[in-house]
Amino acid sequence: MNAKYIIADSGGSSANWGIVLENNEVDYIQTDSLHPKYALSGNYSFESLRNRFKGMNVPLYFYGAGCAGEKIQKEMQIQLMQLGFSEVKVYPDTLAACRALYGNEPGWVAILGTGSILVQYDGSQIVKRIGGYGSLIGDEGSGFYFGKLLVRHLLRSEHWKQEWITLFESKKFILSKLAGPEAQKWISGLGKETSKMDFGFLHRENAALFVELYCLPVPELKYVSFIGTYGYEQKDVFTQVFEDHSIEVGRGVASPLKGLVEYHLINE
Repeated sequence: MNAKYIIADSGGSSANWGIVLENNEVDYIQTDSLHPKYALSGNYSFESLRNRFKGMNVPLYFYGAGCAGEKIQKEMQIQLMQLGFSEVKVYPDTLAACRALYGNEPGWVAILGTGSILVQYDGSQIVKRIGGYGSLIGDEGSGFYFGKLLVRHLLRSEHWKQEWITLFESKKFILSKLAGPEAQKWISGLGKETSKMDFGFLHRENAALFVELYCLPVPELKYVSFIGTYGYEQKDVFTQVFEDHSIEVGRGVASPLKGLVEYHLINE
């Protein structure tokens, strides 16, 4: 069965692809992330992707983290065209979230993945962005920020539980990870690493910071949907915090890809 087009959603750690076939069935695959900081570094190997999509001369709709600027979009388009697609359109991951959750209807979206941002969507484009300042000075409510809260808590705690020692060994080990080249990636993955540990108070603090800093300054925000692996994993926590501030919660999903496929099928 031949493909009609391909939709990709690339985050900070992986990329998910939906190959839409002529009969509207979809094949889903996952690859390494194509974040511009990797894909445009000059060291990224596109060979496996080139082999995977060889001969598939169809359009690609690519939604990516880090692809908000026109310059980056153009550079990513040039790179991706070399994989043999008939055409490539590059969009930011924020638009992927909006299209997946609301289609052609307006609404507010909280993106709660490795990073975080609150956006308002008018049914066609994003008209307001709040947050999205990146890991150095923002990203409250994200998986990365939870990792920061956790590391800070562990380093400040005098008495360690045995399960902490089992996973982290010691404060010296944590400091060595923070000094290493993969520090940011390591911090981002701590939510998953500690998912069975009792750090609910830190998840609540994280969710409360997102609402306090990004939602409460917008008095017209009464209803929000959210997307992102971290937010979905902590959906009960986020839902409670939103509702504590009289913000009704709509849909919550981990990934936009299936919603994006529906969007493109409807808008063919």
